[in-house]
Amino acid sequence: MKVSLFFAIIICLSMSSCLNSEKDFSVKKDGDIWFRNSGIELKFDKHMYCNVYQRGESVSLNDIDGDNELSRPSHFLVIDGEELNEFSVDYDNIKVESIETAFGKGRKLLLTGIADCSDGGRIEKTLSIELYDNYPDIAISSASYKNLGTSDKVIEMDYSNYFRLDASQANADDQAFDFWSLQGASIGWGLDYIIKIEDGFNQENWMGVQPETKTGGGLPLVDLWNQKSGMAIAHLETRPQLVSFPVRVEQDKKVSMAILYQNDHTLSPGNTYQSIQTAVMVHTGDFFDPLSTYSKLMADLGQGRRTPSAEAHEAIWCGWGYLTDFTLDDIYGTLPKLADLGIKWVVIDDRWWDKYGDWNIRDYTFPGGEEQMKEFVDSLHNQGFKVKIWWAPTPVQPEKMVSWGGSVDPGMAQVAKDHPEWLIMDEDGDFPRDCRDMYQFCPSVPEVQEYMKELTTRFVRDWDFDGHKLDAYYVVPPCYNPAHKHKRPEESYEDLPKMLQAIYETSKEIKSNSVTEICNCGTTQDFFQSIYSDQPVVSDPTSVEQSRRRVKVIKALWGPDAPAYTDHVEHIRVDVDMNDKSNTAKVGQDFATSMGPGGVIGTKFTWPRGPENMQLTGEREKHWQKWFRLYNEKMLSKGTYLNLYDIVYDIPESHVVQKGNIFYYAFYQKEWEGEIELRGLEGKKYKVYDYVNEKKLGEVTGPIGILPASFTDHLLVECIPVN
Repeated sequence: MKVSLFFAIIICLSMSSCLNSEKDFSVKKDGDIWFRNSGIELKFDKHMYCNVYQRGESVSLNDIDGDNELSRPSHFLVIDGEELNEFSVDYDNIKVESIETAFGKGRKLLLTGIADCSDGGRIEKTLSIELYDNYPDIAISSASYKNLGTSDKVIEMDYSNYFRLDASQANADDQAFDFWSLQGASIGWGLDYIIKIEDGFNQENWMGVQPETKTGGGLPLVDLWNQKSGMAIAHLETRPQLVSFPVRVEQDKKVSMAILYQNDHTLSPGNTYQSIQTAVMVHTGDFFDPLSTYSKLMADLGQGRRTPSAEAHEAIWCGWGYLTDFTLDDIYGTLPKLADLGIKWVVIDDRWWDKYGDWNIRDYTFPGGEEQMKEFVDSLHNQGFKVKIWWAPTPVQPEKMVSWGGSVDPGMAQVAKDHPEWLIMDEDGDFPRDCRDMYQFCPSVPEVQEYMKELTTRFVRDWDFDGHKLDAYYVVPPCYNPAHKHKRPEESYEDLPKMLQAIYETSKEIKSNSVTEICNCGTTQDFFQSIYSDQPVVSDPTSVEQSRRRVKVIKALWGPDAPAYTDHVEHIRVDVDMNDKSNTAKVGQDFATSMGPGGVIGTKFTWPRGPENMQLTGEREKHWQKWFRLYNEKMLSKGTYLNLYDIVYDIPESHVVQKGNIFYYAFYQKEWEGEIELRGLEGKKYKVYDYVNEKKLGEVTGPIGILPASFTDHLLVECIPVN
């Protein structure tokens, strides 16, 4: 179907519904093109500049003005150093059609326009916008560009979903940059990725290996929101790609965000270049809804969460409290305490092994070799424990490496000596190093994937471990090793999930209830890696707020009952003198932060030996007993997380988990005196009980119960229906 500006735009197709009625699509007399779903509206001007609205709102959160030099269309290119953004719409060639894809039934709008290059060349852009019945609040988009000229054009930068947001559009009292944001890229260990945008903010959010920190990957999504509304943009391809999500406060104080793909693609005359597929989402509240929607979209594309083993919800003890030089006596000595606390999982952490990449048994820890390892695991099984083994798929020990203590550990891994052709190589023919100064396997090599299966079989079948704690070491760089015959160097980065898939699926084939934990240490968990995991992790949180926010991220992405492991409770310390080795140092013990939002709790205490401030003695033991009893009784990690509160704008910070007809609320504030809202209740009366301090707090009536409360740090309550 073609639509002309000079004709009425109320046209019914011979289909089951009237898709092009005024409520779904229209072209106004001023040339503006409107495309609508029940939750989102898009307005394109004559140059394909786009305003995005929440349906029913008269004001757009993003501020696009074609006459403003800072404005850009949603999709544009940089070609041969020239920004090409003025594509004039061909109004006689607008098309709207019904579609049915992996996302369901919907409608597609196609806009075509031509831009002139400064050297006389011409580029034709066709912008595709898809709206779906199943996803009322999102628009899926991509663009194709055809070279109409007579000479080659080099596409240096491809921008998708470029938008400039203005918080004052929604609230006149706000500065233009007054947003909170989730920035999904892994850019550094320990950094918050749910942050307040400040004046001067500028972050590239590169999804590849970060040059300085050697982290990388993460969630290919950026969200900005305030108290009234929010907008998120996401990469929507089935493989990770080397894209960026630049977010910056511009000189007029508005916030720009986009998805940037830099590829130096040569576009020959007559040929067409296809951009990546992306999504824009509108929402209210915090990041939860756009993350949940993104996860569902990816599941439609075959990149969905696997059903985790039920055992992934059980509490965890990790041997890392003893650090790298633990002994078997250390582990055996701790087991009686674990049994008393009701802890089911034991994690044998770094470092039971000899060299990265080989993963053979270290004589210091297991002088009896494999037989002693098997006896050790069998002994723990006989005492009722399940056991994970720590290792990392990508690193390979080089000729020399500097250990954490500063000493040099010589000796290359045997696998690197035998198979140097398996390693990633850079453009100069060298082997690039990762965050621990290691060489790296190339995930694209079939023999490497097979080697991962062999290692997994050794650990799970031969040694009888019940799962893995994988340090996935973020992502890997592009590979130029000629032995691999890559079509593109980026294949190594894109194929990394295949290594995790080999480990995960081999584990499940051997033990269907095995648990694979993947930790991208101290940073955003990588979406494509986490697909092959039973247990996503908040990964080395540095504050209680960071831990709780990461639990909510996990519940959004992997489901409201996802077993979000909150890592060792000892990670979060308050006013600690790191030189104080006495038991009086304030080691983290905030189990309320882990348990309240529905996280899986864990610990790394030592007993009877080990670092003094890690030993489970005196009052600390009573504290641990109380919280592990509560965790095992309530098992909130198996409940349904309800997204009823904004993580930053609702004060006190609030979370709610439902199990059957009981609602569990968790409130957090340093000091609180006043009323709290118990949202999400049914229209009946409930008894409110502080189950931590064993206090009755009265009764409330739903759907929103109002309760006066006074607490320090946290308040955890359950609401039980009155019969």
